Amino acid sequence: MKPMNTIPAQRRWRRGTAYVVAVGVGLMVATISLGGMAVARTRAASNKLRRDEVQARTLARAGIEHARALIKADAAWRTNRANGTWISAQELQDGAFDVSVTNPAGALNRSELDAVVVVGDASVGLARQRLSLQLDAKTVPLSCLAVPLTVNGAITATASVLNPSGATVTTNISFTSVLATIRPNVEAVTTIIGTGFQGTASAGAKARDVPPSSVFDSYIAAGTTIAVSSLPTISLKPTMQKVVLSPSSNPYGAPNAQGIYVLDCQNQSVVIQNCRIVGTLVLLNPGASTAVAGSIRWDPAVANYPCLMVRGAIALNLSSSSLSENSLNVNFNPPGTPHAYPAGSTDTDTNDSYTSSIAGLVYASGNVSTSNAPSVSVLVVGGSLTLGGTLTLAYSSAFYDSPPPGFYTVRMVPSQGSWRRVIDDPPESASAITGSVAAEGGL
Repeated sequence: MKPMNTIPAQRRWRRGTAYVVAVGVGLMVATISLGGMAVARTRAASNKLRRDEVQARTLARAGIEHARALIKADAAWRTNRANGTWISAQELQDGAFDVSVTNPAGALNRSELDAVVVVGDASVGLARQRLSLQLDAKTVPLSCLAVPLTVNGAITATASVLNPSGATVTTNISFTSVLATIRPNVEAVTTIIGTGFQGTASAGAKARDVPPSSVFDSYIAAGTTIAVSSLPTISLKPTMQKVVLSPSSNPYGAPNAQGIYVLDCQNQSVVIQNCRIVGTLVLLNPGASTAVAGSIRWDPAVANYPCLMVRGAIALNLSSSSLSENSLNVNFNPPGTPHAYPAGSTDTDTNDSYTSSIAGLVYASGNVSTSNAPSVSVLVVGGSLTLGGTLTLAYSSAFYDSPPPGFYTVRMVPSQGSWRRVIDDPPESASAITGSVAAEGGL
């Protein structure tokens, strides 16, 4: 018989090996493919999370900017709002944000000069970002303080003199000069009429800011009351004369450490004359003939505070004659009230004399008239001004450089370097916010 034709064992082994190798390669390719797909999915999820983080950060910042816009749009925002959440779950684009505003020093309306911390908390998908920004209160002086004389109404000068040359006086309506000598430059919103203008005369000027009606509030709150009945009556008028009124001296009651005194005239015509005053005198409800007259030496006790504030009308009829201790038989620089204040000298004699002037800021919400020879550093008139005699303006920039309460607006501006990323859970207080943030560049 013929032997059978069989495949050699070595050849069969080679075919089995090739099959195993092919299966192995296939499994390897499948594993690599599946791994690649998993990596791609992970990378895609990671990229989405990063995109969401960037978008959430943008939303958190947008929330903070929205809070800033609310502050800018509402002059009474400290009163109308409170510490805590201002905006909740505000949807924008693919996410939502919350915004909180907190005063670290206490209640939101504790002081208009307090800083606040604004926190924006935003979520997009699984991403969450919290940013914070501190806003500082910046005082912006009213434009009326940039010049020695601002009148909200009209100015009328008749046979009078206005000094000095080179200064600038402004009116938010018109200036009319009749036989007057007007040495400063003049700016008026509407018209300038007449002759005697020795400086430049510019009509169509921009109106200057004057204080709001609330300008008296802080001074009344901090002041010591002087009863009009405590003033002696001279020529049927309550009269303050031959006295020293200062932080250490109040002939009518307890002294006020800041030299702020409030006199309600009760519609009587009060006269202030032949005095030395160091401080802020607030006159309320003045009668029609209320005036500052005679010789006066008047300086602020707090360097940037007004000397005289009148809620109503007043006449400035100061004399050019010096305030003489000898002629009035009064010591005007007793212990506690040195001249010049506060670092000058005191004595117990009556041999001194003082230049008659109001060396500070005067504001009246109503009309003002002048006669004789008053000298004032800065005069702001809420009504109209009638000029008589010789008015000399001895301008001081101290009030513009450091405006007193009521004579500035407040802008809330970002504190330099205060953008932060909050990295822990939402804190319960503003102090926790401050202590729980980390600086993040590029914000």
